Amino acid sequence: MTRAVAGLLPGLVLALCGCGLVSGADEQVGVTSPRDPDPIEYQFLYLARHLDSAKPCYLIHPQSLIRSAFNTPGTRVSYVRSGCFRDVAFHTGDAALCRQVRSVSTLFLSGHRLDAAACRENATGNGRVANSLDVSAIVALAGFSDEEVDRFLVAKNRFASMAEAAEARHREAARHAYEVRDVLLHSREFFARIDSLPGFAADADRAEMAKIAWQPRFTASP
Repeated sequence: MTRAVAGLLPGLVLALCGCGLVSGADEQVGVTSPRDPDPIEYQFLYLARHLDSAKPCYLIHPQSLIRSAFNTPGTRVSYVRSGCFRDVAFHTGDAALCRQVRSVSTLFLSGHRLDAAACRENATGNGRVANSLDVSAIVALAGFSDEEVDRFLVAKNRFASMAEAAEARHREAARHAYEVRDVLLHSREFFARIDSLPGFAADADRAEMAKIAWQPRFTASP
C-alpha cells in the first residue's frame, strides 16, 4: 500500500460509515459542545405536534441535540428545535417553516439528510408523528389551576356544572383528560398562554412567537 493511499483511508472510512466529520451538514459541532435537551423541551415538541403550530418550537433551545445512533445514515443526529419545525411542516404542509430547519453533525454522527430541502420535500400535510404529550404537566406549566380548567370546560358545555367536572376529574380521569386535551389545548385561551411558558427562547424568539396568530382547529367537512 502506498503512502498516498494509506493517507486517504481514514477519510474513506469516515465517508462510508456516514460519520459527521465529512457529512456536509449545515452545522458541525464538536465532541464537548452539544447540549442535551431538558425533558420539558420534548413537551414543547409534542405540544407543537398536537396543535399543528410552530409557536412552541421557539421555546426549545436552538442547540439542544438528539442522537439516534441506530437511525439510517444521515439522520442520526438532529437539533430538537429543527425537528419541531420539520414535524409541524410535515403535519400542515407549510413549507415556509422549513427555513428554520438546520441539519447538524457531530464528529461521529451525521444528520445531513435532515435539512431544509428534505423538510420542504416532506411538507405534504399528509402525515402525523407519534406524540407523548403530558397534558396535565403542560396545562399546569401554562398556569391553569384545576378550578380554571373545570370552569373553562363547563363554559364550553363539556360538563354541566363545576361539580360534575370535579367529579369527572377524580372518577373519570380519562374522560376529563380527553376534554382538556381536545378542547382546552386547542382554545384561544390556552394559545395565549404559550407566550409566557418558561423555556429557552431568546428575545428574538419571543418576538417571532408573538407574531403567530391562533387559528381554530381544522375539522373536515362531513
